[in-house]
Amino acid sequence: MGLADDYSDLYRQYLPRILNYMRLRVENDDLAQDLTAEVFERAVSRQHTLRRPEAFGAWLFRIARTTVAAHYRQSRSVQSLELVGDQPALQASPPEAAMRHEELARLREGLSTLSEREKEIIRLKFGGGLGNQDIAGVLWLRPGHVAVILHRALRKLRAHMETEEKVYRGDAKNAEG
Repeated sequence: MGLADDYSDLYRQYLPRILNYMRLRVENDDLAQDLTAEVFERAVSRQHTLRRPEAFGAWLFRIARTTVAAHYRQSRSVQSLELVGDQPALQASPPEAAMRHEELARLREGLSTLSEREKEIIRLKFGGGLGNQDIAGVLWLRPGHVAVILHRALRKLRAHMETEEKVYRGDAKNAEG
């Protein structure tokens, strides 16, 4: 198996993960696809800088992060994690779509309470599908530190969501009574 075959396998493995990560970072799907292509173009042109092949995932996500940063520097846009929820539901009924929209609004609000580092770890974990070891490699942290930050961020998010759910249910009861 040659380098081109190896790269094709890695491309197939990482393409959906990089694309999901990009969708969490930019305002629309076309831009996410364009930036994903740019990440892989940069990876091909810089493959000689990869010192340890087992670190390919972390290296690729570092390229993805710098690609997004360069995009925002060029466009002077504001990053938008919140827009990920604006993608249409797949064949959802109107009531399902309305519920999903409400849940995503509460989730976006909860995410806005987190620090940028916490948001980035969540993007890499759930958007990029990375494990703590790989996230640590991307962000230059220790895996244990990533685990602690992720645990605390999810705990904050869960508490916020539970509070919002109680308020939501309370408002619904008041509206009926």
